[in-house]
Formats: sequence, structure tokens, C-alpha cells
Amino acid sequence: MATEVESPPVDIEIDPIETKTEEVEKPEENHVEEKNEEQANENKPDEENAVVDGEKQEDANGAVPPKVSLYQHPPWNAIPSPLPACIKVETYCRMLKIPYENVYKPGTDQKLPYIEYQGETKKHDLIGFLNSKFGVDPDANLSDMDKACSRAFQSMVEENTFWSLMYYRWVDNFAETKKYFKGLDVVRKNVRPKLDQGKCVKCLEAHEIGKHNKEEIYAIGEKDLRALSAFLGDKEFFMGSEPTTIDCTVFGLLSCLLHTAENSPLAKVVNEDLKNLVDFCHQMKNNYWLDWNDLSSEEQVEETRPKSRLSVKKKKRTKSQEPAAESKEGEASGEKETEEKKEGEGDEKNGEEPVVNGDATEEAAAEEPKEQAEESKEEEAKESEEKKEEETPVVNGDGGEEPKPEEAAQE
Repeated sequence: MATEVESPPVDIEIDPIETKTEEVEKPEENHVEEKNEEQANENKPDEENAVVDGEKQEDANGAVPPKVSLYQHPPWNAIPSPLPACIKVETYCRMLKIPYENVYKPGTDQKLPYIEYQGETKKHDLIGFLNSKFGVDPDANLSDMDKACSRAFQSMVEENTFWSLMYYRWVDNFAETKKYFKGLDVVRKNVRPKLDQGKCVKCLEAHEIGKHNKEEIYAIGEKDLRALSAFLGDKEFFMGSEPTTIDCTVFGLLSCLLHTAENSPLAKVVNEDLKNLVDFCHQMKNNYWLDWNDLSSEEQVEETRPKSRLSVKKKKRTKSQEPAAESKEGEASGEKETEEKKEGEGDEKNGEEPVVNGDATEEAAAEEPKEQAEESKEEEAKESEEKKEEETPVVNGDGGEEPKPEEAAQE
């Protein structure tokens, strides 16, 4: 009896154990697959985040907020914009994921950059305007001392170091800068750069930098760059481990210096002695500018380069001349056809049989009965004339008619 009682429970306990193990294994497999998908998504390059993340932000109701229109200078010499202020504002929008779109303004006399948002235009204090509209402030967690240092360095970069870069671009390396205007007509490509150069020289004098000689101007910029390098030190960003407004400002200047003035004395100092500034630029590009090469490609530069208005007029003239060219071709083809006809007639006269198409044979067949009818008419006319001649009476010498032979016999 004991053996019979112990055996059934053993068989009953096996089934639920197996079912439990099957149920446990399935979610583990699914969990592994989900992890692999998440890892694959994490390993993908975050190219869209550099530009599109700000555009994908949605409200609680799922509505996409309106974009900021950023008016700036178009790409130039392997850089999305040659103006440090334009790079600064666009980097700020990317860093804080503010939805925006670029509006390039080549050849404009207005100060760039400026922004439009919901019908409102802002040309000064663009960072403060964006902070108020979108409720963001990367400097909010900084101490008062850090905020003071950040503001001081930003003022130095924008009001002092910037003009050393402009001196190299518009005075010391003016021949290379003029090439950007090669798409303009002969007059404008020479006049326009001279006007911009004059404005730059006046600004240099207003900031009391233009009063120095060449070596002194570059020495001022070098002192500023060494001060930035000393303040950055071994930190990832200027204010610690997280990027703030000063990082966008300094990145705008350094990127323009390293890409548009790579042969200048200032760029040589940065590349040779201030390696931490170079590493800082690479870090900012990897974080927020993964599409840098696409935006600053040669095709993009040529497409947005200022072009002459005369080139548009030439295109319109060529379009209007196309019908005239077609009519000339039609006249030439007509002349060729007449010449071919004349050659065919000459061949017929020389006894050569011309090549006749089906229509010509039908016309010849239609002309044959007309010729036969004309011949029959001529024969009938001849017969009628002969009859008349036979019926005409013979007149004698007395003036009377000569009697017919029958009447003469009766007499």
C-alpha cells in the first residue's frame, strides 16, 4: 500500500514544474531581445539629435511648437557660418533642443544674426530672448562668482578677440576673402569686398585695436586665447562638466578661427600650444554638430554663395531666343527640301528616272484619262470642220450660187 500511495504524487508534481519552467523561459528570451534592440538604438549615431531633436518636442496635447527663424550668414570655407555670433546662437539652440530653422541672408546689409519667433523680431540679446520664450537657462545652477567669470570671458571674446580675427580676414588676408564674391559681376565683386573692408577698418579703429600695428593686434588676440586656455584647464567645459552659455560663445570664435583663418598666427598658437582648446572644439562638434560636414560641403557653399543678378537675365534671354533658333532651323530645312526638288527635276531632264512615291503614281494615273479626253475633243472638232467645208455652196461668177447636180439635170 505504501508504494502505491507514494507513486501518484510524483507523477502529478512533474507536469506543473515543466509548465512553470516553460513560462519562465519565454519572458527571459523576450527580455534579452528588447535589451539588444535598446543597445542597437544606443549605438546608432545620434545624427538627428544634432538638428531635429528640438523640432520633435511636443506639448502635452501632442502639438509641435512653432520654430524659431534664425537669420544668419550662409556656409563658407568648410564652416556652417563664418560669423562667430551665428555659430554661437545655432549651437545654443541645438544644445537646449530649441526648434529652429535657418534662413540664409547672403549679401545683406543687416546685422547678423537675428531671429523671428511668432511674429516678433529680435536683433539684440538673442540668448536672453530665447531663455524667456522657452523657459530655459543653462547658467541657472552657476554661482554668482561663476556667472561673473562667464560674463567677463564672453565680453572679452566678443569685444576684443573677435577683432583680431576680423583683422586677419579683411586686412591681412583680404585677397583670399575676396574669392567668396567671385560669383558676382565684374563691378560688384570688386566694389562689394572693398566696402566691407572699409566697414571693418572703421570698427577696428572704434575699438582702438586698429590703431596698433600688425604684430600688436595679433599679440592682443594671443593673450586672450592663452587666458581662455588657462581658465579651461583640464575641465571638459569652461564651467565644469556641463556646457553653458560661455561654451557656445567660445566655440563660435574658435571654430571660425580654426576653419577660416587656419594659416593665421592665432590659429598656429592654438594648434601648437593650446591643445585643450582644440580638444574642446572637437568635443562640442561631436556633441551638437554631427552634420557639420554636410552643412559646410562645397556643394552647399556654392549653392548659397552670392551670385550676380546679371546671370539671371542671361538665362531669360537664352530662353526667349529658343523659338527664333527653331524657326531658323525650320528655314534651313525648307531650303534643303527645295534644293532636293531642283536636283530631282535635273535628273528627269537628263533621262534618269526619279524616285516616285505612291502619291505621285496616283496623280499620274489620274492625268491619263484627262489627256485622252482632250485628244477625242480635238478629233471631233476636226470632223465638224470638214463637214462644214463640204456643206458650203460653190459661188459662180454671176454672184449666184451654183446649182446642185440634181437641179441641173431637171433643168
